[in-house]
Amino acid sequence: MKIALFVDFDNVYSGLRRISAEAAERFSRQPLLWLHWLTQGVEGSDADESTVLSRRALVRRCYLNPVMYQKYRRPFHEAGFEIVDCPPMTATGKTSTDIHLVLDVMDALADRTHFDEFVVFSADADFSPVLRRLRRHDRRTVVFAAGAMSESYKASADRVIDIPTFLQEALQLSSMEDSEPPLKEEISQVSRHFDAFRNRVADRIRDLVTQAEAPVPLKTLVQQLRQEFAQLSDGRWDGAATFDNLMRELNINGVVFDFENEVARDFRRMSRTGLVPDGRTPRQQVSIEHEEAWKHDRPLEQIPQESLEQAATTVIRNAVASSRDPLQLSALGIILRQRLPQLKGGWGSAPNLAAFLRQLNIEPIRRAVLEDGTTNVLYDPGRHDEPTGAVGDRLVASMLSAAELPTIKGADLNRILSTARPYMGGTDHFEIAEVSRNIAAKMSTEGRSISPRRITTVLQPLIFGGLDTTKPYLDINELLVDAMGVIISAWAREMQTQPDDEARNRLIAWLRGSS
Repeated sequence: MKIALFVDFDNVYSGLRRISAEAAERFSRQPLLWLHWLTQGVEGSDADESTVLSRRALVRRCYLNPVMYQKYRRPFHEAGFEIVDCPPMTATGKTSTDIHLVLDVMDALADRTHFDEFVVFSADADFSPVLRRLRRHDRRTVVFAAGAMSESYKASADRVIDIPTFLQEALQLSSMEDSEPPLKEEISQVSRHFDAFRNRVADRIRDLVTQAEAPVPLKTLVQQLRQEFAQLSDGRWDGAATFDNLMRELNINGVVFDFENEVARDFRRMSRTGLVPDGRTPRQQVSIEHEEAWKHDRPLEQIPQESLEQAATTVIRNAVASSRDPLQLSALGIILRQRLPQLKGGWGSAPNLAAFLRQLNIEPIRRAVLEDGTTNVLYDPGRHDEPTGAVGDRLVASMLSAAELPTIKGADLNRILSTARPYMGGTDHFEIAEVSRNIAAKMSTEGRSISPRRITTVLQPLIFGGLDTTKPYLDINELLVDAMGVIISAWAREMQTQPDDEARNRLIAWLRGSS
């Protein structure tokens, strides 16, 4: 595949530096590192996302402010980039990168060389029209943005490289859970060990639950696991932060976790007795196409691999349609694996059930998070009331969505920012991965378990939205005011409206946990 690559250096470097000085330096000092990943390791943008395409970057252009970033010219020059100097043109430091980049893209589009794909490294939404022009000419487009992206900008690209993927795979930096990046030759070994350990845990839980005469209290499972597995005695639950999270990630076939009543149940026994956690019969829990298969507790016939996604879509639609309430993903995982035995070994090319669902066309079914902030459900807007969710206020939920923040309780955001405040305003650079790990560790000692990755998904959009981590906040109220400003500004831009007192008051009430 022939590609043309255009890098808005100032935009990417400044964006990366706001969350990690190490990432910014590696991007600017080692362009060959991420260029190799871009040409050899990025998945394709066709229907089969697992296909890795080999690319040839025939055009490599880097637009750079020589006044600010002269020292980074040489690494890009040695990586085969044409460097276009874009010095400041105004007193505010505005450069001519935008117009240079757009003109060069149009020249490449008109070139006799047919470029199959255009790659733009920039978070500047001003490039949305040129992406749409490329699409009109049947060219693929890929965008990497080290900053907040507007919805129109995302929709204008065929593929968006997310920041965690770029940091971990392209720049080979550690993930939010890792203290340091693993060596390449160790990755497969560590992965095998990780899977084997979790399989042993899942098998032990299945034995405990299916061999018990009655539902097993979750406290009993916690005590038993800590006694039998030394790796689970440190309170981190193998990186899942809590026991509940680990159980959701394991998604153990045949075991239903009723977190509300704090028990685990044997699904087969429930099927035979006609009981499920909410009192409904299995027939009410899921609609089954093959009556005899359900009656004798057998899975459906083996589905050809090419038809697996369509079969899964049918099972999901039937399950949601027959469910009186929004259907929990943990229950859906059990249903899918019972009906489609091929899924017992994994979710195809997807790493988990959530990612597998994103590959399917299940509209108009939607996904939501309940009030506990961790339980995911699927619901049909035509049959079910929209879950109130962890936010508790739909206006505030729209604000969080506009600011690209995850679904979260106001009290939890308050705690995260309170714990993050001491790391702001220091002489050291704000490294978001390290800070997230430190915050998670501190909150865990206070009985508030939350994963470093979750913390990052909260801090990163706030920082990209304008939250200044170099500012020494004297108290939490000052920090909350600035965070509210980021959220309300993003919402106002998306809604094209001016925020009023009601919107501000509802956001304040949500942050205080009184909504």
